Amino acid sequence: MIHRIFIRNFASVRDSLKLDFRIPGTTPDLPRFRKSKACPNVRLPTVILLIGANGSGKTTVLRALKETASFAADSFAYRRNEGIPGFRPFPSRKSRSEPTRIEIDFEAAWFSPGPERPSLHRYTFEIRHDEASAARSGRVEYEAVHTFPKGRRRRAFERRNGNPAYVSKTLPLQPGDERLASIPSNASMISTLARLGIAPFVSMAQDIRTMQSNIPGSEHWSPPDDLPTRRYRDRRELVRTASDMLPRLGLGIKAMSVYGPPSGPALGFDHHGLDYPVTLPFESSGTRRFVRIFPFVDSAIKTGSLTVLDDFSAGLHADLATEIMRWFQSEDRNPHNAQLICSSHNLSLLDDLEKEEVFIVDKNRSGSTYAYGIRGITGVRRNESLQQLYRSGTLGGLPAFG
Repeated sequence: MIHRIFIRNFASVRDSLKLDFRIPGTTPDLPRFRKSKACPNVRLPTVILLIGANGSGKTTVLRALKETASFAADSFAYRRNEGIPGFRPFPSRKSRSEPTRIEIDFEAAWFSPGPERPSLHRYTFEIRHDEASAARSGRVEYEAVHTFPKGRRRRAFERRNGNPAYVSKTLPLQPGDERLASIPSNASMISTLARLGIAPFVSMAQDIRTMQSNIPGSEHWSPPDDLPTRRYRDRRELVRTASDMLPRLGLGIKAMSVYGPPSGPALGFDHHGLDYPVTLPFESSGTRRFVRIFPFVDSAIKTGSLTVLDDFSAGLHADLATEIMRWFQSEDRNPHNAQLICSSHNLSLLDDLEKEEVFIVDKNRSGSTYAYGIRGITGVRRNESLQQLYRSGTLGGLPAFG
């Protein structure tokens, strides 16, 4: 689970943006708030909703998570002469000369005795930009993973541009190992050493790749219909799960199936009163949207991983979007503490959330994105309607028209 995110000089974020998901000790003990396996005194939400006006920077926050995961796990595959894609600085001349810095605090069992005993980790990296090109970043200025056994900060590994990389004695590498000197300037230590087959970096990269997201690269997710079809074709158990789920979602669907040749499969939906199945392209936008995000949600809940969904409720009935959030909040449905971090413009979702689960994203007069949690706003009581408070302007982050 994610504990904290820090972003500086990334896309629409110029100044430091911090999101701390740790729940205050005075908050009631609700099932949707889970005790951290790494920090017993910490509770975390399983659903985190970012809300705010169009263009406020909600996607920027989510993209920072997605791009960081891609960089950490797979940057060894980047072309050496093309820098680091996906990490554009804030669009100003001054920001071009300053590094982008991202820190993420999360739970993992990378340096623990077993998977049931995770510890708190912090992944940090800084990227120095190519001042001649706004399209890509130049090189890694700093990268590190720290752990916090018993609250004490310890380096697992660390590198600074121009200096030898440091590795902890617990890792199967010596300080002068030539493999440490082979790390490209636009790749992460994790992805490089994983590619070289060094444990535990292989498992680190695999863990990072379990994060589910609908943000490919730097573009908003809008896949063709054949992409989700191939996902269901390759995972028959997912077809059975979705087929069992769809009749209970008020979509008028009895079952779903994959049919046709392997080279050109199609998804068919059996409806009450119809003699023939309806294929995905001819289904309602709500059904198509659900079918597209369900593989991400199902995989995350089964594995206890992170799901990052932009514009989460687009095309979905408000009650269906709320139902999906409840899957993450439920102890029975989500026993492995999967976490959903998402954005939405559907204000009705606020009425099924606690103030610790909602963060407002907005921009200041300089055009820089900032964010804050509703729980930090004085006077917001637990029994009040968050939707009404947001519409009234009490919570901030309202769009301005005219």
